[in-house]
Amino acid sequence: MKMRKDYLALGLALALAGCGGGGKAVSPVDSTLSQDMDSAHDAVGLDRLAVAEQQYRAAGKRALARDDVTAIGDAGYNLATVQLDQNRPADALSTLAATRSALSLRGQTADDAGLDLVQAGALHRLGRETEAAGAAARAASGQDADITEKAQLIRGLIADDNGDHATLASVAAYFATLTGKVPDSWTADAREIAARNLLATAGSSQTAWQDAMQAATLHQTQVDYRDMARTLGVAARAADRSGNAQAAAQLYARASQSARQAGDTAAADQWARQAGSAVAADPFVDPAPPARGK
Repeated sequence: MKMRKDYLALGLALALAGCGGGGKAVSPVDSTLSQDMDSAHDAVGLDRLAVAEQQYRAAGKRALARDDVTAIGDAGYNLATVQLDQNRPADALSTLAATRSALSLRGQTADDAGLDLVQAGALHRLGRETEAAGAAARAASGQDADITEKAQLIRGLIADDNGDHATLASVAAYFATLTGKVPDSWTADAREIAARNLLATAGSSQTAWQDAMQAATLHQTQVDYRDMARTLGVAARAADRSGNAQAAAQLYARASQSARQAGDTAAADQWARQAGSAVAADPFVDPAPPARGK
């Protein structure tokens, strides 16, 4: 069964693999497995992650019934990705461990860059930075260019958070090699890493501000809102470094509101504190339930 990969955002822009693919069929296809994978993929596109999780579980069960090592790997990978997108990194790690066990049972013992990528993202969310950096490095050494690109992004985020300027500079150098026509998501990642590297090396804060805002705009266009919020936070840092405290506070407030609606409450709370009095009321907050009569 041929599988395809489509790259969607989950805060670290990881991959989702879908059952199916182009070309003329040369053997019977498990239509139930294909439908489960396609339905899950469509649900992700509509941001219905709970539905997607249910469908990927169904696809995984069908893959086990089929004893299909490729489908098992893709379903497990997708399930872990969706769990991470729901801000459940511990669940994602459990799914990854079980998926690796199922693959090993069927003779697949080689490193899997895709699983390493999701593992790096989950470990980073949990603050287990040394382990996350190792998983990201393994993912970056794979053969899939898309996975390598996202793994390099995670390496850069970890390095910036930990003040590892040498690794951040090496990641910035990697992104500088991505020339010509590349996906907009790659350009957004490159601009974010460039901004972070400028701020880490006392470079031009104005240029960092511009780079971060370009990244945020591209993420918005790609409907990558969690990534957009993160790059707004970088832009706020650059604005503050440039001496524009008012713009920095407004950018932190925007990042906070976006992250909160995307379900990233930890980042939203942090940016709200940095925004201070600039945090505006949410005009779309759900109304309080009416008081019950005595």
